[in-house]
Amino acid sequence: MLKEKNKIKAVLFDLGKVILDFDFKLAFRRLSKKCPHAPSEIESYFLKSGLEVLYDGGKISSAEFYRIVKKALKHSLGYQEFKKIWNGVFTLNQKNADLVRKLKSRYRLVLISNTNAMHYDYIRNKYSVLGYFDSLILSYREKVRKPDERIYRKAIQACRAAPREILYIDDRPDLTEAAGTLGFHTFTFRDNHKELLQKMERLGIRLN
Repeated sequence: MLKEKNKIKAVLFDLGKVILDFDFKLAFRRLSKKCPHAPSEIESYFLKSGLEVLYDGGKISSAEFYRIVKKALKHSLGYQEFKKIWNGVFTLNQKNADLVRKLKSRYRLVLISNTNAMHYDYIRNKYSVLGYFDSLILSYREKVRKPDERIYRKAIQACRAAPREILYIDDRPDLTEAAGTLGFHTFTFRDNHKELLQKMERLGIRLN
């Protein structure tokens, strides 16, 4: 059990691959049917173009993102059709969604995510689990992406706690390592729900 001065007061969750799983290959395959490019070529385009960084970083709007992709891939989709394909990549991690609900009554909950407006608007309306969070730190709003220290500083403010009083859960080790240098307790989630519960127990986090 932690000493009282280091008691966990807030839990900071990443979104993708923690609360929601995603598979962009689904979108690439669906886009391929509407343009002259193979799924692998579409995937390569997004990896090399830097477009995701611009969009998640709030540097371009959803309409601009759509126009750039349409021109590059020469797809035949209208805006609403494109949104449906681009957003149709998510599935809920039910165990972690249930965990969020259990934590709600005892801890301040904050979400931190490298995401974009199109995805967030879709997720907000489809998945009720986002309503359990006290604050949302979203890269496209903050104009900065993890692992930039500035977005972690915003998260600390939103948690209303010192870093040593926060548990941060993310699927990418480079992101948990960056947060760890600021004093957060961290856990790298790789579908290891049992280990996450063990980590919480060691930190004295109560679920009921």
